[in-house]
Amino acid sequence: MGVFTFVCRSSGSEWSAKQLAGDLEASAASTFDLQRRLVHAVLDVDSSGSIQSSFSLVSPSSGVFQLVLGIHRLLVSGKSHELDKQT
Repeated sequence: MGVFTFVCRSSGSEWSAKQLAGDLEASAASTFDLQRRLVHAVLDVDSSGSIQSSFSLVSPSSGVFQLVLGIHRLLVSGKSHELDKQT
C-alpha cells in the first residue's frame, strides 16, 4: 500500500502539484486535469491494487491531493472491513 501526498498551487491559469515526500510533480489548466495527471504519474511508479483519492482546497489558489493505493475494503452493514489481497 502506498500513500502519495501532493501540495497543489494555482498560478494564473495553471495548477501545479509537487509531491510532499518525493519527486513526482505535474501541472494542468484545471484541478480535474491535474488530478488525472497525478493519478497517471503515480500509477507509472506503483500500480498495486485499488485507488482512493482525495482533493481538498485550502484556499482559492492552493490545495492538497492525496492518493492511497492498495486498499481492499468491503462495506458490510455500514462497517468497513479490510480484505486480504488474493493473487
